[in-house]
Amino acid sequence: MFFSKSVIAAAIVLFSVSMEVSAHAAITPVLGVNGKPTRNDVQRPTNEKPCGNTNIAQKLDSSSVITLKADKSFDATITNFNTGVDGSREIVSALVDVTGTGKKFTKATVKKNGTKNPTNVGPEELIIQLPSACQGGKSKNKCLVSLKTAGGFGNCVVVQNSPKKREDGAVGTRAARAARIALEDLD
Repeated sequence: MFFSKSVIAAAIVLFSVSMEVSAHAAITPVLGVNGKPTRNDVQRPTNEKPCGNTNIAQKLDSSSVITLKADKSFDATITNFNTGVDGSREIVSALVDVTGTGKKFTKATVKKNGTKNPTNVGPEELIIQLPSACQGGKSKNKCLVSLKTAGGFGNCVVVQNSPKKREDGAVGTRAARAARIALEDLD
């Protein structure tokens, strides 16, 4: 009888540890992931690797982006894959690298946070405020935001500045201006 209780106790401990190891929450869109993230897309951001094992240089310009609002804030969605603190949707660390290189992070502000100890699995809205506009990537308008939950999980997202508007309301980009000039020269 004692052996059976020991085996059961060991099984419970192993089950608990396995649940903790598989606990995750992802903030979308995940750097380097196109489409809906899965449990395997979640990283463990650290000071040395703020985006986990994701190769920032290869993924920054090819990743889906979130557009900054005029007040330099952005909305993101965090989804947990299990309940409790290990599946926390509360952001405890929000860092931004406006150069997009992953080497010069400063603090960002969480304006609307998620639940620390959720009793359900699912999405929740976050609002993050950046201290300045983005300056990175090939287009010089992207930045990298590293987000980490109370459970120690998270990932990076790519954020870009809102497109500048011309006085007539059209979006003004270098390519659009060049195209307009070329058309005007044809007239």
